[in-house]
Amino acid sequence: MELIPVIDLLHGQAVLACQGRRDQYRPLTTSLCPSSDPLEVIAAYLTLAPFRKFYIADVDAIEKMGDNGIIIDSVRRAFPALTFWIDRGWPPVCRQANQIPVIGSESLENDWRENLSAMNEPWILSLDFDADKLRGPSEILEEASLWPRTVVLMSLSRVGGECGPDWHRLSHFINLHPNRHWIASGGIRQQQDLSRLERMGIRQALVASALHRGTLIPGETKEKSRHPSGSGLFR
Repeated sequence: MELIPVIDLLHGQAVLACQGRRDQYRPLTTSLCPSSDPLEVIAAYLTLAPFRKFYIADVDAIEKMGDNGIIIDSVRRAFPALTFWIDRGWPPVCRQANQIPVIGSESLENDWRENLSAMNEPWILSLDFDADKLRGPSEILEEASLWPRTVVLMSLSRVGGECGPDWHRLSHFINLHPNRHWIASGGIRQQQDLSRLERMGIRQALVASALHRGTLIPGETKEKSRHPSGSGLFR
């Protein structure tokens, strides 16, 4: 299992996500990292394990209240050996040497079919779910031909919580689209959750709160630093 730490950026600071309720996001301060400086947060994550990928959500850009592009660029320059998956809403970031665009369903607008049709791999789709419904056009769930190979199943209502992943929804989509590379996000608590995800066929997971709480210890995941060629995982 490959863990991909998450950093949510709001008003230039790393914040703690809270079940998708962005008005309640507060600057990050935990025992792992008492600073909300994104550079320090990444450095703190790297004390836990030699992570190769990080997921950055630019909340300001997603909410169309500005962006954190300058900060993201500084992060990329400071850690050139890492790969950053960046969700900044629409339009997505440009692909560069160490960044891959993420497009969240909640950011898709009226011309989303044409926009997604024009995208070239690699890019990542995030299907953003509240507890009971998808954020964004529900029609995208019926148009998997427009999806990239790698798809995040984002359970926003579980992010930052301790109720566990949305097992039912994950199982549903894996069974419906077995050829996609699925990434779990939201509610992951400890190693037992990761083991269950692996048994379902999931090989990557987005994590943040469990790392900051210390309930998930990367060394216990027995994650491999190398993947067989042809695995389809971004490197």
